[in-house]
Amino acid sequence: MLSDNEVKSILSNQNLKLTKENSNPRPFDQKVTMDNLNTVAYLIDQIVKEDQKQSFTTSYIWKHNTSEDYVQMYGKGSVFDKKKDAEWNKFFPQPMNFLTYFGVLSRDESKTPHKYKINNKGLLEFIKSQPNRSLKFLVYATKEFIKQNDLTKVLEAFFNLETKSEFNKLRKNLENFIYNNTMIKRTNKHEPSRIYNKIINHIAYDQEKKGNYNGRMSEDVIQIEELQYNQKNWYDILSGKPKKTSRAEYKKQYYANLAEEDGIDVSERIAKKNIVKKHKFISEFSGKDNANETHHIFMKSEFSKLRFLHENLIRITAGEHLEKAHPLGNRMKVDEKFQTELLLAKLKSILADQNFYDFKTFVYVLNTGFNEKLDDNVSVDEVKNFLLKRLKTIN
Repeated sequence: MLSDNEVKSILSNQNLKLTKENSNPRPFDQKVTMDNLNTVAYLIDQIVKEDQKQSFTTSYIWKHNTSEDYVQMYGKGSVFDKKKDAEWNKFFPQPMNFLTYFGVLSRDESKTPHKYKINNKGLLEFIKSQPNRSLKFLVYATKEFIKQNDLTKVLEAFFNLETKSEFNKLRKNLENFIYNNTMIKRTNKHEPSRIYNKIINHIAYDQEKKGNYNGRMSEDVIQIEELQYNQKNWYDILSGKPKKTSRAEYKKQYYANLAEEDGIDVSERIAKKNIVKKHKFISEFSGKDNANETHHIFMKSEFSKLRFLHENLIRITAGEHLEKAHPLGNRMKVDEKFQTELLLAKLKSILADQNFYDFKTFVYVLNTGFNEKLDDNVSVDEVKNFLLKRLKTIN
């Protein structure tokens, strides 16, 4: 598996300068989201392997039985249903355009329909391996795109102040940039925002800043939900919030009331599916062969941004889940001692397969869950000692 630095290096060595001549395929678009990108990359990889195809069209991936089975988790209907074409005819092409622009795929435009090939297998493996790596690739690609197109100062001006006036200036600057460097005509008032909203929000999320929400500056910093296609509409959910309950507390209650096996979104469902496929019914904690629970080590009700990370998900038995992880089966509480024991067990799983898992992401999980500041370059032994020391201090 490519490291994060290797991915950044590959991107930095590509020409990502946007011009009218190379603006097709588009670098960003409405359906280019972390969950869609992960799904489409996974399906391309699977279908090419299954069918031993050297080249493929968009419709070949779209109208494939493997795609039909996999995308059911989106709840958008069948890929073969012509009545649903309006839903799927952007879902597959737009991520494939993005993958082409950033060198993951290549595209032969000499004939129609265009034929694609895998151009960089390492990048495709990175993106399809888990939603978190798909998100990382989106952020790394956006940063490199901004750098090469001299947009850094334009974005910094907004992020430094986060005012509505600066936000409107940013939108206008990015709109002009897109009109000047693509074939989109100035009479088309809708297309530019489909591109620049992604640019703004990928960086806003990475820097924990405000961004775009429905054409306006967001009230809060951009959350992971805003980077997903199959996202929950929090405005609808929060409409049922009691007046005396804060937004944060109501969200916490909402997450806690979801069944543990239910993913709140596609990214979480994909991650859980990956964990089940990896460990099957073997408990990562005890080795027992009746593990049918995929448990969030740090509760998604408190740490929603960790909910789709492989490194925060662990296979355990129903007994371990309801008798040990959650005292008396109360999903709003965790047993801190058992939580730490699970983290030690998870560390073993991570060290056994660092293509599937990422040690640095595990450190991020620990820092987030425990509000710690472990260094990115901390050693495995140091992490193990940190957890063992913590275990001793818990009564």
